Amino acid sequence: MNCAASPLPKSGTVLEIENLTKRFRNKTAVDGISFSVPPASLTVILGPAGAGKTTTLRLISGLETPDSGSIRLSGKNALHLQPKDRDVAMIFDNIALYPDKTGYQNIANPLVIKKEKKEEIKFKVSKIAATLKISSILSRLPKTMSGGEKQRIALGRALIRSPRLFLLDEPLSSLDAKLRIELRAELRRLQQELGYTFLMTTPDFQEAMAIADRVILLREGKMIQVAPPQTLYDDPVDKAAAQFIGAPQINVVEGKLSTRDAENYLEFVRTRYLLPAAMGHLAATDTRFEIGIRPENLKLANVDQAQITGQLIDIEPLGLKTVVTIQNQEAQLRLVVASNKAKGLEIGSHIGVDIIEPGAMLFFNKKSGLRV
Repeated sequence: MNCAASPLPKSGTVLEIENLTKRFRNKTAVDGISFSVPPASLTVILGPAGAGKTTTLRLISGLETPDSGSIRLSGKNALHLQPKDRDVAMIFDNIALYPDKTGYQNIANPLVIKKEKKEEIKFKVSKIAATLKISSILSRLPKTMSGGEKQRIALGRALIRSPRLFLLDEPLSSLDAKLRIELRAELRRLQQELGYTFLMTTPDFQEAMAIADRVILLREGKMIQVAPPQTLYDDPVDKAAAQFIGAPQINVVEGKLSTRDAENYLEFVRTRYLLPAAMGHLAATDTRFEIGIRPENLKLANVDQAQITGQLIDIEPLGLKTVVTIQNQEAQLRLVVASNKAKGLEIGSHIGVDIIEPGAMLFFNKKSGLRV
């Protein structure tokens, strides 16, 4: 007797959506998006409020009907299926537990509805509770539970069904930071150990980076980029994606190309580089563009020898790291430095900054914002 789902094969897809579109009056909430979710994976839909994340999950679960497009679950057309027949479980941020039922009864409810035997239900609830570390609160009512305990009960109620697909709509956003980090690690552990397939939404890029196998970036209902988390960070498709991924936010400065003695140079923030061979493609583009420099790709340097200098206008200690902001006539730049390197810095002082890895800089078309 085992309540855990058997790990699914790594081939094929659990979910395929194609050209999915949903409009509400004059607003297009989901605009022709297409993606697939492989089995035994954790896929995250990432985007700000209003990006279409929740609507996408509601369309997949059958709570909303698309205006156009297709939804296939395990290769079968799901558009004609009622929500109860799609074999998906949806977990919302606003935890909807039965207030008059204990933790045990809340978790057991899907099995009670299916009229499973009491002994089977008891075994499965105990197993799930032990996995989620909530055995001690099964006899309590929701009003006596903390936010984290309620969220675990809600998760247990979904997990006990062992559906083909879990849809998690910002399941951790109402929790405090410490508990959110703890539960997202728990979600990832459960997904990997039990072979579940999770499709989760979040507006928090750090959450997506921490747990996702693959990230689907949405913006205003459109699918902007689908990539592994690190690829999304290193190779964003446009300036807006680069600004959304990363904290502190990426520095974006004006840049241009110049030529001297038959050599191409890159000029920005009052400094000039001989254009590296790896950036040769820039020579074939417009001579003016924008350059993205991650704060962690900058370091403090001696003012007399620094590539960039400016006035220190802000110091933000973050424990192990400190965010330092400098400003000159050309731009304002943030850099992340080890806190022991920031000791002794004073607001208003003149400091120097060097780029650590010029090859890691990103280049964007000034008009479209797309990567060059």
